[in-house]
Amino acid sequence: MIRLDPFPDATRVAPTPPAAGGFAPPAECAPDELARYRARLEAVCGLAEELPRQCDADTLNVALVRHVQRVLAADVLYVESGGTWRPVGTGPDAPFANRVPLENLRKALAAHCAAARRERRVLVPVQAPAERALLAGHSALLAPLPTADGSPRTLVVLRQADSPAFDDQDVRIVSALLRYAAPALRTVAMSARLQRIAVQMVSALVNAIDAKDDYTSSHSARVAELARRTARELGLPPREQQAVEWSGLLHDIGKIGVPEQVLNKPGLLTRSETAAMQRHTLIGHEMLRPVAQFAPVLDAVLYHHENDDGSGYPHGLRRAEIPPSARIIHVADIFDALTTHRPYRRAYDCETALAMLRVDAGRITDPAVTAAFELALRRYRTRERESFVLRFAHLLEPGPAAAGRSLGS
Repeated sequence: MIRLDPFPDATRVAPTPPAAGGFAPPAECAPDELARYRARLEAVCGLAEELPRQCDADTLNVALVRHVQRVLAADVLYVESGGTWRPVGTGPDAPFANRVPLENLRKALAAHCAAARRERRVLVPVQAPAERALLAGHSALLAPLPTADGSPRTLVVLRQADSPAFDDQDVRIVSALLRYAAPALRTVAMSARLQRIAVQMVSALVNAIDAKDDYTSSHSARVAELARRTARELGLPPREQQAVEWSGLLHDIGKIGVPEQVLNKPGLLTRSETAAMQRHTLIGHEMLRPVAQFAPVLDAVLYHHENDDGSGYPHGLRRAEIPPSARIIHVADIFDALTTHRPYRRAYDCETALAMLRVDAGRITDPAVTAAFELALRRYRTRERESFVLRFAHLLEPGPAAAGRSLGS
């Protein structure tokens, strides 16, 4: 077997380009070989450029696989994990994938994959005749993938029999690509852990604020969950989905400056009490504005009570003037308010609340966001039933009828 250790010393915190000698072409080299070396160098540089833009482990691994496939001119790649083989980098209808059944891959390469993970080295296994027959003569290169959670995974790269077999240069280039990816993946994992800790800390603060209002216990956490799912349904990138979730957690933080007798008043508010309640958006914005890390949530905190027709507050914005994050929080906030008990009415059931949102879409809420919210909620209720029941059991309870009613009635 040809072997090279792809992983650097554990103390390294940033990838370092490979030594020039590792990829320098011989003094006399054919044009096609020069092109091959150039492609390898471009792959390393391309991955080095792309890694800093990745914000989660999944997209980082997709980038890594794409660059490995490109530089090795691979026919098909698989990821093997716990005995499960998953094709990556090619479509499910690729003819090559159809010629090598997954069971043949398992029989021919399972032991070699285990060796690659155990020795933490890129391997080009020497195939026994029976293994070669199972793979229809295709050559293989195996690389242990770095993972955020430490789970064992192996990247399996195959070439057809009529293509050049993998050699030591292929091993070196894959080792270099993994050497770049491993520290970046550790950084992404650490960032994700810090984000989870930060969310927990913010949630603790928000729960303390929610506790001021007898009728909004856990309101902010529910709004955050539904808003994040709506953002995903709308196709927002992961970073914006995270910002929307934080916005949901923090959208009512300004209520810390609203008197409790106003928050908990049983009945309609006077004009002065309404003005005091509406100031919570301005108070929240001013509280968070000095903290640079909260910049992505400021728009939603300030504008989540703006209506699509311009009748909302604090500035009477209309339609496209309202930031997208605020439009998402607005829908989730209204839905949760409708489906929780108030001193002056019982909670509406889920279907009634959704119908009320649909009636006023285009007047109170953004129609596209309202539709995405309903679709995301139904997906959640159907596909993740246990989680939905745990967090939103109250939505399964019957509520008062509200046929034809609008949000303002």
